[in-house]
Amino acid sequence: MKTVTIYLRSVEDKGKSRLSLFDSNRNSGLDDLVTEVPAGAVIIWKLDCLSGIKSITRIYSKTGKRNVFKSDPQKRLLHQGFALRLTEDAEGEEAYAIDFILCNGGPLTIDPYIRVKPPQT
Repeated sequence: MKTVTIYLRSVEDKGKSRLSLFDSNRNSGLDDLVTEVPAGAVIIWKLDCLSGIKSITRIYSKTGKRNVFKSDPQKRLLHQGFALRLTEDAEGEEAYAIDFILCNGGPLTIDPYIRVKPPQT
């Protein structure tokens, strides 16, 4: 079973708080990231070292299609992060939102994408 980790870090850009995201597939983005994962994989969202983020409060499907997020990611016990195990029939692409609190106390929401790769034939 494959595990893909998405790391989160708050950055300042022209006086505005933004979210830098990068994943274990070596993809990165600012406020937007498309992460490709195979069906059945586990996705873990975690804070990068010195992330500037106090906590992740919620991760959820933004579209409600539920073709990838059959359920919302759950907070990991004893960790500052969330995890989601994709079902074997997960497919397509889905927008989702990450709600989090910055270390300065400000709330922020960012909405990247998850794309499930079609099975290898």
